[in-house]
Amino acid sequence: MAVLLVTIWMSKFESGFAWSEDPDKEFNYHPTFMVMGMVFLYGESILVYRVFRNERKKFSKTLHVILHSIVLVFMLTALKAVFDYHNLHKDASGNPAPIVNMVSLHSWIGLTVAILFCTQYAVGFITYFFPGMPIPIRQLVMPFHQMFGVLIFIFVSITVAMGISERAAWKHTCWTKEGQMCAQQAVSSFVGVFTFLYSVCVLLLVLNPRWKRQPLPEEEGLHHLTSSHSMTD
Repeated sequence: MAVLLVTIWMSKFESGFAWSEDPDKEFNYHPTFMVMGMVFLYGESILVYRVFRNERKKFSKTLHVILHSIVLVFMLTALKAVFDYHNLHKDASGNPAPIVNMVSLHSWIGLTVAILFCTQYAVGFITYFFPGMPIPIRQLVMPFHQMFGVLIFIFVSITVAMGISERAAWKHTCWTKEGQMCAQQAVSSFVGVFTFLYSVCVLLLVLNPRWKRQPLPEEEGLHHLTSSHSMTD
C-alpha cells in the first residue's frame, strides 16, 4: 500500500517523473524508489528465510541476494535523483540555482544508512555467496550480518518518516499556510503510516524464533552457519 500511495503522491500531486532534463520531476524518483526498494523489497529480502523456510537453502540464499541487488539499484538511482535535483536546480527564470546538499538531518542519516547498506551488501556477498570463504569466518560474521541487517531496516523506516515530514513541510502549503488538511498531505501521511505498519510486521516475523527456518532433512549433515538462536536463518 505504501508503494502504491507514494506512486500516486509523486505522479498525481508532484507532476510525475522525468530524468535530468527536468530536475524537479527527477526528484520524484527519490521517494518512490526508496519506498519500493529500501522499504518493500528490503523487507521482502529479509523475510525470504521465513517465507521459504521449507525450500532448499540455496534457493533462499539466491533469492535473498537477487532482492538485495535490486534494492541496491533502486537506492543508487534514488540517490542520483536527489543529488541531480539539488545540483541541477533552476530558479523561476530558468537560471542555474543549485541547492546545497547534505544540510538536513534526513540527508545525514539517509546517506549513513545508504553507506551501511552498501557495506552490508558487500560483506554479505563476499562472505556467503562468493565461493571459497572458510566456514569459521562465515560462522563468525553471521550474527553481525543478521543484526546489522535488521538495524539498517529499522533506520530505513525512520529515515523514510523523516523524509516524508521534510517534504510535506517544504511543499505542502495547505497546512503550512492555509491551516487545513488536503489530499496531498493525507496521501503523504498514509505513506508514512503504511511504511510503519509494514516495518512492524517484518520485524515481528523476523524476530520471532517460532518462525525460524529449520534445516531440511537433507541438510542435517551440512555445516550450520548459525546457532539455534539466530534471528533470520
